[in-house]
Amino acid sequence: MFLNAKVIILFLFMVNGTFLYAEVGQKRYDVKSGVIKYVINGGGALTPETNLTIRGEGKLRFRDWGRVELFEEAVEEVTSGAIKNIETTQVCKKISHDRKLDVDFKNKKILERSIVRGEKKTVLKGLLHKGQDKIAGYTCDVWEGEGIRKCIYKGIPLLIEYSVLGMSYQKKAVSATFDIKTSLDQCTIPSYPIQKFALFKSTIKTKSKMLPKVFSQRLLEISKELQKELKDNNITEADLPLQRRKLWLEKIGDNIFQKQKKLLPKILLSMKKTRVCLQQTNNRIDANSCLKEVSDIKSQFTKDVRDNVGSWKGEEKTKILNEFDTNISLLESKMQCIRSAKNITDLSSCMKK
Repeated sequence: MFLNAKVIILFLFMVNGTFLYAEVGQKRYDVKSGVIKYVINGGGALTPETNLTIRGEGKLRFRDWGRVELFEEAVEEVTSGAIKNIETTQVCKKISHDRKLDVDFKNKKILERSIVRGEKKTVLKGLLHKGQDKIAGYTCDVWEGEGIRKCIYKGIPLLIEYSVLGMSYQKKAVSATFDIKTSLDQCTIPSYPIQKFALFKSTIKTKSKMLPKVFSQRLLEISKELQKELKDNNITEADLPLQRRKLWLEKIGDNIFQKQKKLLPKILLSMKKTRVCLQQTNNRIDANSCLKEVSDIKSQFTKDVRDNVGSWKGEEKTKILNEFDTNISLLESKMQCIRSAKNITDLSSCMKK
């Protein structure tokens, strides 16, 4: 059972640098077909006051030696501490032989490009073979690099791990069955309009920027940038100055910061409007109608959201109105600090006061 979040459905041949590219028409895996289930975990401290937790599940199904694949994934990013945030991402990618489709749910369209013969990429580039491990009952080859560890079975990833500055991501197979009949007909991509892209790097990069980035992709990209800085300065991660370390962590949490900067003023305005609405309401049904907008916004911060009130009279009404007064006053006192915050560190400091 997937998490109670929007399911990330990926039809793919590669997810966030996870899977192996092969030349069009060639076998990608040394297994004809299979089904693999994954558990996803990760996170770490973004600031002294704010933690990030990653959790999710995934399923990979493939046939025809990996020429056609389906990967379903549900991942949830939960920020706790001074900053509270919940992030789910809906992504859909499909690759069948020489055609790749990326679904842009936000703009309700499908981005398409062809995979040309001779186009290759490998997830093992720059990694060293470090022996073997047993994952989901299968012996796989372990490959490691700076902040990266992978375990590959006949070309199929059974373990993907990234770590940088105390932040981590792990996708680990918990079950795998091979050489079985698999059907990819149960899941289809949405019937959105298709936008085709030319086959040159600039348009491919433009296309990539249009799509949401899950945590594993952000962490991998930042890890690569950081490793370049460390190499250029001939130092290790442990030698990285505290200020530079803070700046890199702020990059990892920048999407959370940008979202909070927009939502916090909205939640304040919504609470004020709701407070007025509630004061003028004399029955439970109307009170719940007043609460809908603020509950919808709060659901982007935390799962602990008051969906409705059971009673709207006497002490219960007074209690809820007093809660709104307290929360409005508290957030309003922090708003100047929030508006001047430049990064997630600044914002965490504002919200802990």
